[in-house]
Amino acid sequence: MSPEPCLCGADDCKRCFPFNRQACEITDDDRADALDSIVEEVLDYGSFPKHGRAQIDLYEFVADNLDTSYAFELVVAALSTNKQALEIRIERLHDMVEAMLKTDLAGADMHEKLAQEMAADKGEI
Repeated sequence: MSPEPCLCGADDCKRCFPFNRQACEITDDDRADALDSIVEEVLDYGSFPKHGRAQIDLYEFVADNLDTSYAFELVVAALSTNKQALEIRIERLHDMVEAMLKTDLAGADMHEKLAQEMAADKGEI
């Protein structure tokens, strides 16, 4: 459990503002790592962040951005006896949703915030 903030109001107080570190230069590698991390978490756990209030939900993202024919295609493939075809369709759908997430989330606030945190973490080491 995290300690209560002291409410002193100082911008440099580690207790009040634990993530208020010196702004570090965000590199393209930091942005790429942050985007990969967010997309991986969304695909693995269904939301980002996996705990707490979701900033992006995989179910809503798929419902808003994919045609319903993809669901029918997967149902038909699951009912067929050719299970290898199902695996191929699942891989293709996974890759397509991953690319869509990367395109949609690039430059989003959560992406930039995580990239800043990653850059700050690198600067502390």
